[in-house]
Order: sequence, then C-alpha cells, then structure tokens
Amino acid sequence: MGSNAQTANKFIVLHDVGTESGAWENAHYFYNNWASSQTYVQFVVGDGGHIYQLGAPGYQSWGAGSYANANAPVQIELAHTSDPATFAKDYAAYVNLTRFYARQYGIPLTLDGVGNGIKTHLWITQNYWGDHTDPYDYLARFGVTKTKLAADLANGIGGAPVSTPATTHNSTTPAVKPAKAVNVTYALHVMGGYWLDSVTNAGVGSNGFAGIPNTRHDYLTVSVDHGSVRYRVHTQASGWLGWVYKSNKRDLVNGAAGVTGQPIDGVQVCYMTPKGEAYKQAYYRSQTTQRTGWLPSVQDDSDYAGWYGEPLDRLQLQVNSANPF
Repeated sequence: MGSNAQTANKFIVLHDVGTESGAWENAHYFYNNWASSQTYVQFVVGDGGHIYQLGAPGYQSWGAGSYANANAPVQIELAHTSDPATFAKDYAAYVNLTRFYARQYGIPLTLDGVGNGIKTHLWITQNYWGDHTDPYDYLARFGVTKTKLAADLANGIGGAPVSTPATTHNSTTPAVKPAKAVNVTYALHVMGGYWLDSVTNAGVGSNGFAGIPNTRHDYLTVSVDHGSVRYRVHTQASGWLGWVYKSNKRDLVNGAAGVTGQPIDGVQVCYMTPKGEAYKQAYYRSQTTQRTGWLPSVQDDSDYAGWYGEPLDRLQLQVNSANPF
C-alpha cells in the first residue's frame, strides 16, 4: 500500500494518534482508508509494544505535510493507553523502532534540532507546515518530557549505548518477518439440518466455497492456522450478533456464529496479523438465494458480505495481502 515515491533521508517523524485508541485499530483504519483519507504512516506502535507496518520504509507516507513526507523515510504513530505498564512497553518499542531506522538511514539521533534528525510532529508544525502538536502532550501523561525522550533516543532506554546497526538483529529489532501463507478453514450449517464439510481457502467448483446453492444456513464457523480471526453474522430477526473468536462445530455458543432457525444474511470476518509480520486481511464474498452471481468482495470489517433480507447461500473466504477475487 501507499506511495511509490522514494524519500530523501533527512527525518524520522514521530507522532501520536491523538485519540484514545489502540494501535491495531489505527493500523486497520490506515490500511483500509489510506487512498481516500490521504493519511497513513509506515508504522503504528502500541497494544503493549506491538509494531504494525503499513507503508514501506524509504517511500513517502502522508503524515506531516508535503515537505516532511518527502524527506522522512519513516514516520511512526504511537497509540494511546491509560495503563502505565502497557505504555512502558509501547514507549520502549517506539524508541527502539525510531533508533533502528535512524541508524538504517544515517539520520542523527538528535531530537527537534537544527538540520537532519528525529523530529516530532510539533517541530514540523513549527518549522514547515501544519497545526499538530504531538506527541509531547500524550507522553507527558506518563512523565516523559522532551528531555527524557531526547536522551532515550540518543542513548537507548536506560542509557544503553548505540550499537552498530549492521550487526543488530536480535529480538528487539523491529524488522518485519517474511510473509507466511495463512490457511483459513470455514463451514456453514444448513438450517434445520447439519454442518457441511469444512472448506479451506477459496477455490473453484463446488469445493471452492462453503454452503449449498439455494439453501438457507444458520451458523458459520471460521478458523486460521496462523494468526487469529474473529467473525460474526447478521440475521434478519436478530441483526448483528456478537463476535466469535473460536471455531468448534460442537459448540454453538463459543465456536460458531448464528442463531438456530434464523437464516444468515450478512457476514463479517477480520484477520489479526501476528506482531512483526507483513499485514494481511480477510477477503470474502457471498451469494444469496435470490440473486445470480457473486456479490462484491469485502475485506475485514470495512463492509459485510451478503444482502440484508436475502439468505446467504454461498461464502468464499481467503486471508491474503491483496484481494484474490
């Protein structure tokens, strides 16, 4: 995702998200809306030290105005929390990630100074463009002053010396792991009948989807072999039901989504990418008993598969980094 324009290597720009929201939530928003909102960064940090990658380092992101965007190979958002223990993990990851990429791109480990270096969004506002003042106000909630942030960026958390970047490949290095294929297994339950055989991923022919044409279904179950997934269904009688996080055909409360005797007419599925891995999403589409052909595909919870009031009779699902349909 994102721009294909390369940057000059002058700044690392530091942000906070500005709202009381977590990292996964913000990364998800950026990924789904970057083209329409014209806003995203390379990394979002939070949720207890997790790092979510969006755009590619070295290429422009759209986080701080045209000049900063063109000169910052990396921009980083820090998500919010009210928990001091969570913040401590988030802050450490924020500092380590910044130091790592500053070294990668030969950017000085100096904060908000003259010339090249690490810059806050406030500094960009004061010197180039914009009206943002992050991230100092949020950091101050937990006692992190500008002086402390500058020292931690220069020396590492607790004064650890700067190490040679070419040899630093330990567990604190925020490099994104190679993409791993994810298999998603799912099944529909025939209303008034039985569970159909599970299907893995989307394919062609009668084995490439879950469901039976021109048949109503009242339960859905979904699982993945890597990462995690949540899913829910909509019925005309009950509306949207709660999210389900497990898969078990014998457990209709915790292992499947649906209500006995109520035909499903909408489905949502969200995939959660493991920490440090290239971002993936659930892509899926459906057919109904009252229409011919597949309805438009959707990804994660940006929309839903189905058509309110029309029983869903077929579902295809895949976890991928791009839309397979």
